Amino acid sequence: MKIVSIFIVFAGLIVTGCATTNTSSVAITSAKPSLTFSQEETWNLMVGKWYGSQPTKDGGKRQEIVERFPQGTYKITFRIYDKDGKIKEQTEAGQWGVSGPVYFAIFRGWVEDNHLFPSNPADPFNYDAYRIIKLDNEMLEYESYSSGNKYVIKKVSNDFQFPG
Repeated sequence: MKIVSIFIVFAGLIVTGCATTNTSSVAITSAKPSLTFSQEETWNLMVGKWYGSQPTKDGGKRQEIVERFPQGTYKITFRIYDKDGKIKEQTEAGQWGVSGPVYFAIFRGWVEDNHLFPSNPADPFNYDAYRIIKLDNEMLEYESYSSGNKYVIKKVSNDFQFPG
């Protein structure tokens, strides 16, 4: 009887020990599944040249022209008007992508005279994630997870430049 009791306790420890190697009991796929048509369509819709112009909370205006390329890189030029009308312009470059309803951008550096001045890849400030609210052939509306800012940009022709 003593041997049976020891065996039961030992078997229980083995089963319990095996069960604790899982961090969750929720079943998952063993590998990343192939892209759905919707995910591929989202990627293709994001590619191209886009323009946005919105007021800033301090009384100015921010304009942007972003070009997203099919290989996952981007170039964006910001034109920021302060409330007194002074203009600051800056061009940035990086990588972009989408996963489900999330659009993300990784800032890699500033562009001046076609030269890239790299950013610090260890700086978490250079990584952004956005919730895609609406996306079609004409418009993209998205919201920053970190700031809560909502942006609306529209698709433009490849030769589009800032107005005025």
